[in-house]
Parts: sequence; C-alpha cells; structure tokens
Amino acid sequence: MGEVCAQVTVVTTATEAGAHGTTVTAFCSLSLDPPMVCVALDRGSRLLAAVHDSRRIGINLLAQDHDALAMRFASKGDDKFAGTAWALAEGLPRLDGNAGWIVGEVLDFVDGGDHVVLFCLVTAVDTAGLRPLVYSRRTFGTHSGLLPA
Repeated sequence: MGEVCAQVTVVTTATEAGAHGTTVTAFCSLSLDPPMVCVALDRGSRLLAAVHDSRRIGINLLAQDHDALAMRFASKGDDKFAGTAWALAEGLPRLDGNAGWIVGEVLDFVDGGDHVVLFCLVTAVDTAGLRPLVYSRRTFGTHSGLLPA
C-alpha cells in the first residue's frame, strides 16, 4: 500500500474536553447523492473516542507545504494544536491555509480490521485552489499535474 498515493488530511472534532485531531490518509469520496465521504481511524485513536461523542468531523485537506503539520498531528502528543493557526468553523477545528475543508456528520461506524471506518454525510465544503499534500513511498509531495510546467 506504500505505492498508493493518498491525500493527506487532518481530521478534527470538538468536545467539551476541547479540540482533537489526527493525520489521516485513509480518506475518500463515497457518494455524490447524497454527498458522502469515508474516513478510517485507528481503533485505539483518541480521536475516534472523541468522534463517538461528537458524531461530527472536520476534514482539513492539507496543502503542499503542510508536511510539518501532517507530522505534528501524526504524533502522539497531548496538545497537537499548540502553536498551530486554527479556528472553529461549523463548531469544528479548522486549520489555517488548507487546500480544502469538509464538514461531515457521522452516519455509521463500521469495523475494518484494526481501524473503524466512518461513513459521513458532507454538510459543508470549501476549497482554496491550493496544491494538495499527498503521501506515497513514505514521502510527501503533490500531484505532478498540478506543478508548474
């Protein structure tokens, strides 16, 4: 699977305990009508426990220059948001400078091996026209078709 090129996202939620987030590459479009996406979260993830409470997620589609941000949210640290520019949007943590933003209402949690797949109804979308951050072969980059000629 290391050969598969994947969009890098930071999936977030908010609870009474605060903002939660983690880096996710297991994200994809599921349906156009109704608009749906799916996201896979590690079964032991702190974010998964928070999403069980909130039932809503924000999907921050990272921009090409966000590799350090992706690594920060992939870590096991307690306050991944410290020193990161973000604000609440639609009641969810939205990181600044994203290539895109998706708000999802979790409709179902489905077991998938060591992960749980979230099936989400898309309730809001915003794009910035920036090059996306992608990950393949343990390397960050962007889609070559989006690079200057």
